[in-house]
Amino acid sequence: MTARQRLERIVSLVEEHGFLPVSELSELCQVSEMTIRRDLERLDKEKRIQRTYGGAVSLRSGAPAGKNNQEPARAKTENVPIDELDVLVATSVNPRYDNLLLERVSKKNIPVIAESQPLSREETVVAVDNYQAGYDLGRWAGEYARQKWAGRARVLDLTFHMPNTQARSKGFTAGIQSVLPETEIVLSLNAQSRLDNAYQLTRDALTAYPSINIIFAINDICAWGAFQAAKDLNIDPAGLIILPFGLEGDTLKNALMERTYCVVGLAMFPEIVGPACVEAAIAAYNHRPLPAQLITPYMILTPETLPEVYERQGDNWSLRREVVRTKVHIPLDIDQPRTHASEQMPRHIGLIVPFMEHEWYKNLTLCIHEYASRMNIGFVEVDAEQSAKDEVDFRRRQIARTAAGMINEGEVILIDGGPIANYLAECLSDRTGLTIITNSMEVFDILRKNPQNTLILTGGAFRYSSQMLVGPTAENALRELRADKLFLMVTGITLNFGLSHTNISEVTMKQAMIRSARQVILLADHTFFGHESVVQVASPKVVHQLVTDDALPASAR
Repeated sequence: MTARQRLERIVSLVEEHGFLPVSELSELCQVSEMTIRRDLERLDKEKRIQRTYGGAVSLRSGAPAGKNNQEPARAKTENVPIDELDVLVATSVNPRYDNLLLERVSKKNIPVIAESQPLSREETVVAVDNYQAGYDLGRWAGEYARQKWAGRARVLDLTFHMPNTQARSKGFTAGIQSVLPETEIVLSLNAQSRLDNAYQLTRDALTAYPSINIIFAINDICAWGAFQAAKDLNIDPAGLIILPFGLEGDTLKNALMERTYCVVGLAMFPEIVGPACVEAAIAAYNHRPLPAQLITPYMILTPETLPEVYERQGDNWSLRREVVRTKVHIPLDIDQPRTHASEQMPRHIGLIVPFMEHEWYKNLTLCIHEYASRMNIGFVEVDAEQSAKDEVDFRRRQIARTAAGMINEGEVILIDGGPIANYLAECLSDRTGLTIITNSMEVFDILRKNPQNTLILTGGAFRYSSQMLVGPTAENALRELRADKLFLMVTGITLNFGLSHTNISEVTMKQAMIRSARQVILLADHTFFGHESVVQVASPKVVHQLVTDDALPASAR
């Protein structure tokens, strides 16, 4: 079956059934789930099917009622701004965003409970001992390789750049080499904690180095990408094992029970971590002292031991809590009667979710919500990516308002294009007595409804992607015009390379704007500093004034 034939078959199957999950399409088309996901994304863009959580629905008949079309249960959250939370449970996203977030909540004296790894201003960290857990799993892998492959161990490490995941990889390497000192780490690759990346990196690695027989994955989504890659390459499970650090949800537990590539996994128990985060949040809200880290339990599970700890109901698994209590130490008194009768309960606990697609965060979210609800505590799920975008967007609007305050009646101003330019145009929409020159169609559309200003559009070739007018016609127009102030935007700012931008046709237009202006005012939030784009625009010396936010990296100040 060719790729085109497979696409046509997928459309036919989805139209016949109304809805089909990825797993079923994978079986029907005899390809991996990764391939099916890519096909569904392509068909969705072509508007031939509608991509849904876990599968696809027909555009003709709609999906039938039934459990197959239902997204797994998610916590129903309240719509409460971060500033109004009583406690925030947060996972590090990236240092720059972490600083923005911590600065924002610290101004409101909101205590922070760090999940997975430190954030620098938290009350405590709720996390597994990543290095020790990785070390123990590495020793297990070493013993397995000694028994199955006479001690031959060639490892692919699918890691991530964060400190906690690096600790897992380092622990695993130390553990396996403590058993088999000759173990070779063939490759250690940053899969960015994304399914597609893990799949492609694994496929490439196994193709280039077929002697790899052990894959260590720092979480389930990397392990699942590796699993699909090995399956697509038809690699014999007798010669390859994949070891997930997490067993976060049902997917890898079911893979473990298949006894193919996944023969062991390290369970981190979101069912315990979630309640521990809530208990830590209650303690912090009541100013009770907490240790620097609350170490959560882990267990190495095989197909034989998994059913002892989890109960299987179809393809779903639920924790045997009483059994687990006898096997591991659980931090704080979760599921126990309250011992602090006079303590107050927070009204709302928020959870920052950095990877919405990960089973760890789906299950952690549910566990926190369920445990908090039992104590009548509201729960707020915060999408880290969207929250970061909102924070940057807020700062860009502030920059635009500041820039608008620098414009005087009667002035001729030149406005470049970009997100901040659009906000500046909004700020000027009710101003009068201005002459405004722009090559941005979006800026023009915002301002053209006000007849009290003179609005000049440069003309030129239209770039759809940026909604900008560029080229010789636009540049020639600027030679005949002179502006009092240019409000310039670029995509990269460094001291060495200066101002830079991504598209050469827009760069030549920006250079023409600089030549046409008496004063150059650069509008840029902190995200543009420290980056060098493809094409240099000008030296920083051309800038007369900079309008930015208060989150500049130290190197740029």
